[in-house]
Amino acid sequence: MDVKFEGKLLDSLTDKISKTAILKAGIPGKLAFYKAGTDSLIIDTLVNVLPNSTINLNVLAVPSLGNSTFIDMKPAVKDTLAFMIYLNLSAAYKYDAVDLQLQYLKRPSNVITDIATIKNVKNKAFLSEILILPQKLNTGSVSTQYWLTLIDPATGNPITIPNANNRFVLSNISTFGNFIANLYDNTDGTMVTQTTKLQ
Repeated sequence: MDVKFEGKLLDSLTDKISKTAILKAGIPGKLAFYKAGTDSLIIDTLVNVLPNSTINLNVLAVPSLGNSTFIDMKPAVKDTLAFMIYLNLSAAYKYDAVDLQLQYLKRPSNVITDIATIKNVKNKAFLSEILILPQKLNTGSVSTQYWLTLIDPATGNPITIPNANNRFVLSNISTFGNFIANLYDNTDGTMVTQTTKLQ
């Protein structure tokens, strides 16, 4: 990446020697991140760094999704799963945004238990909040299986899915950590969760 403030290059990953730039505090402006050595914008934001203060920005760029976002992920806590959810529904779904019903499979009785409804999840975008869940429940031995079901915001009912597999599954993750969960539907209608661990 190249980092620029109001068009002025502050630093670049193409150089092994980091740059130093001194700017006057309290002056608002656009901070922009570009693909290194190009004019290809990754993401930008307006900032105003006040005197005697700092800001920290972490950028997540996912070319395969054609999307970028600022993230505020803390170091992963042991036995915790922290998910950045990216809803990536095909044109078969005529929704700009949906609700997601979060559930888990309660063992050993295998009872589906509701946890929460996540409102206004926009399609083709990252969920603005980090979803933080226990990796294991009270039994402490079996990784927890979580489900996300599409809900119609207007009716509160599950959205009809052409395949019997009508849930996204977040399950059997053997280690704690920070993850991206790319939720998408295959051409046969199957709901797929592609989970990538962030380093």
